[in-house]
Amino acid sequence: MTKPLIDVLLDPDNSGDLTFFDKEGKAVEMAQIAVIPYNGDIYAILAPKELLADDDPNVAMVYKVVGDDIQLVEDDETADIVFDLYDALYEEQTKH
Repeated sequence: MTKPLIDVLLDPDNSGDLTFFDKEGKAVEMAQIAVIPYNGDIYAILAPKELLADDDPNVAMVYKVVGDDIQLVEDDETADIVFDLYDALYEEQTKH
């Protein structure tokens, strides 16, 4: 039995890839980069496993956990804050 996407994302023991389905029903694999709490909400930074030819190899996107679903964050300010929080956590973890 396959676990729901949100359960995989929020499982602290699971850092495996997530599978989304686009509007045409095609599976899209996303790598989990981080789960970041911010301002009472939970955000996930995800990166596509297969990049399009013109994609930046460092591309990652911010998603917000909304109930049992995750939604792409389209507000640049919020996405920037989540990326900044991730950068600060990463720097803190790699200092030691």
